[in-house]
Amino acid sequence: MEQSFFETILDNMTDGVYILDDKGNYIFVNSTYVQLMNMPKSTLLNYNVYDFLKTGEIDVCVSDIVYREKRQVVMFQNVFDTQSYGRKFIRQLIISTPILDGTGSVRNILAVVRPLDTQNALYQEAGRSKDVIAEGSYIPDDEQDKAIVAVSASMRKVLNLAKTIADVDSAVLITGESGTGKEVLAQYIHRGGARRDKSMVVVNCASLPESLLEAELFGYEKGSFTGALASGKRGLFEEANGGIIFLDEINSLPLSLQGKLLRTIETKTIKRIGATKEISIDFRLLTACNENLYDLVQKKDFRLDLYYRINVINLELPPLRERRDDIIPLAEYFLKHFCHKHKKQKFFSPYTLRNMLDYDWPGNIRQLRNFVERSVVITMDDVIEIGNVAGITGSSYYTSRSENVAFSTAEHVGDDSRPKYERLLEQGVSLEEYIGSCERDFLSFALNKFKSTYEAADALKTSQTSVMRRKKKYNL
Repeated sequence: MEQSFFETILDNMTDGVYILDDKGNYIFVNSTYVQLMNMPKSTLLNYNVYDFLKTGEIDVCVSDIVYREKRQVVMFQNVFDTQSYGRKFIRQLIISTPILDGTGSVRNILAVVRPLDTQNALYQEAGRSKDVIAEGSYIPDDEQDKAIVAVSASMRKVLNLAKTIADVDSAVLITGESGTGKEVLAQYIHRGGARRDKSMVVVNCASLPESLLEAELFGYEKGSFTGALASGKRGLFEEANGGIIFLDEINSLPLSLQGKLLRTIETKTIKRIGATKEISIDFRLLTACNENLYDLVQKKDFRLDLYYRINVINLELPPLRERRDDIIPLAEYFLKHFCHKHKKQKFFSPYTLRNMLDYDWPGNIRQLRNFVERSVVITMDDVIEIGNVAGITGSSYYTSRSENVAFSTAEHVGDDSRPKYERLLEQGVSLEEYIGSCERDFLSFALNKFKSTYEAADALKTSQTSVMRRKKKYNL
């Protein structure tokens, strides 16, 4: 077939497409990519992909990774938009694939570019389809908390190490802030290891009173203390025989039990309370804590010998604010689950997604999960439009931007005689949100006044591409 035929096909794709030679020079760009970059096609074809990195228009050169590692790379990229007021960058997904020659060198790179706004619009369009949802496209309640989303490099590194050590019996200490998914990672190790067919017993050391913890962990013989069952009781270590025992928040384990735990780890035996003989136990030990254990050792709150016994392999989970590439995939994952659970059909607007990416998530994945469920439950419209992520994770929230009276352009709001700016501050509206509201109202006025987006762009002294982006951004 003629080359023009394939160019016509690529030009009709809704995703941006470009092809580079072996030195990073553009040799093909489709119409969508031209619009995304807001540059004439003839100019782009004279560019080298590294030029955008030198000028600071992109934060990372995905192609450079492909050239060096000779593999497909999928990652997010920020393209800084110099024409946008009140918007720092456009976030887009890049799928960059190497085309190798006979010697294994990169001859060309084929890249597909999808802005986050477009990605979300596709989710919405798919959700509006009346086709039957494929079986298994939702996450069952019993599986929902077991999945691990790992797009970011830092999380992939943790998972690769977890996969490597899953088949051995070495003790593992999982560290990280509260809500980062330590138990989920422990389940991942269990599912991938040689003991996958045996049980994993989970013990939260902070949830059991100190007076009961020893009896729960090691069990007891009949009549060993007042209130003991006449039959005695197996401990959790015995329940984990042949499998894995996971001690969460081991930093809460009292000093009085740390010595007994140390002996159990060293000898693989336990002695029930009131017993005279030991019982051999075959188990693998996984532990987790949300504090610096070595600091507790220095304070004499944790035994140094026990610290070394449980810390053979350390897996440290990064907080969500340090793995921002995972925020949107995690949110979409939870959204699918809660939409099925509550029998709703919801979609995040691009505005909401941007605000989610800008938020630091001090409660990590647990907070994000709760945020998504609350968003699904409280929003009235199909599109989840939330400007104040911190507000909805706390006590206040906005159910819809259109319902948020804080964005009224009148001098006073409703019957309240106080100036609107005082109410804006009280409602926690940020400067960025207010600027966005003004931008939306001004653009809406211009689009209604003029017959085309080209005329509106001329009047607003910006590009037609910029107008189209904002039109999509605000669903005008």
